[in-house]
Amino acid sequence: MGRIFLLLSFCCLFIQGKSQSSSFTKNLEAAVLLLDKCHTQDQYSAAFPKMEELYRQDPSAWLPAYYASIIKARMAMKKMGDADQLANEAIQWLKITKAIHNSDEVLCLESIVYTSKMAVNPIFRWKVYESRIKKPLEQAIALNKNNPRPYILKANLQYKMPVLFGGGCNSARPIVQKAKTALDQQKTEFTVMPHWGKPILEDLIKACPL
Repeated sequence: MGRIFLLLSFCCLFIQGKSQSSSFTKNLEAAVLLLDKCHTQDQYSAAFPKMEELYRQDPSAWLPAYYASIIKARMAMKKMGDADQLANEAIQWLKITKAIHNSDEVLCLESIVYTSKMAVNPIFRWKVYESRIKKPLEQAIALNKNNPRPYILKANLQYKMPVLFGGGCNSARPIVQKAKTALDQQKTEFTVMPHWGKPILEDLIKACPL
């Protein structure tokens, strides 16, 4: 009788665990879909608590913390509030993400986050944050040459750099080509894994035709 009770208890826990996992996955999918549609401050402000709540539900899952950091960094760069404070919050979420997981995608996030911090005052902060912005992209490319996102970020930085310092289309175009080649080889169906970058690349191609 005791064995039967233990077996039933185990089965109940297993079913409950599967149900919670399925619910988490569905909620994460919904949150990422919502983030994909964000453009305004209100939309980003509504998307952030969903990622924060998902992180609280499962602190071992890196994607909610990753996206929470992305949201704060984007809001900082778009000046949707106190940019310095938003960038600081992005840095905190980056640290949480890196404590859970590290990969080429997280290295791209690291570059984005410190770009948002630098962008508060580019003239005075570029030299301070240049290495923190550029080095993670080189590390990401070394880890995964097929990921278009480090190329997209690297090309965007190169394009926006003054021509006097080696920037502009001429130096950005070969990196844009690598980004396009890598992105063209990726599947287009929805995934909760990082998949941003296409609009940035499209703008780069318009500015620097291949």
